[in-house]
Amino acid sequence: MKKILGIILLVLIITSCEKPIGGVVINADVSFSFVNSKGEDLLNLNTTGALTEENVDIYVLRNGLKVRLYKGNLDAAKYFKIRTENGKSRFQMYFDISPENFIGNKITQFIRYKDGTEDEIVGEFNADRKTNTLLQQIWINGVAKSRIETGNSGQNPIVIMK
Repeated sequence: MKKILGIILLVLIITSCEKPIGGVVINADVSFSFVNSKGEDLLNLNTTGALTEENVDIYVLRNGLKVRLYKGNLDAAKYFKIRTENGKSRFQMYFDISPENFIGNKITQFIRYKDGTEDEIVGEFNADRKTNTLLQQIWINGVAKSRIETGNSGQNPIVIMK
């Protein structure tokens, strides 16, 4: 009887062990700060010519055409948010990582301003995106910027002069 209880106990212990659960990691955003020629923060509403969610749109290059990004059911419906923390503002832009937007490992998006000008932002992602989608490098108007670190905590915004 003790052997049977021992075997049952051993089977229960073995079957009750948890397997590690792997999660999907998506890092598909980048933060910017915008300044004018005087060095003033263009994300501050008190600055003349300030950028707001109403006067900026994001476009993605899809099949050779620029398509405006908007999904009303998302928290960041226009694929960006202007966030202020500890008195500092940043423009957090999200890449639309839909498969049709990739050309190889890259997605090209445009920040279009109310005056009609725009900045081209190209994001390069990891080659194997079956589990994780990680932004690895960006170019702003053709100029490579430093490697993007995983996550937003502590990420210094890339400065764009307007």
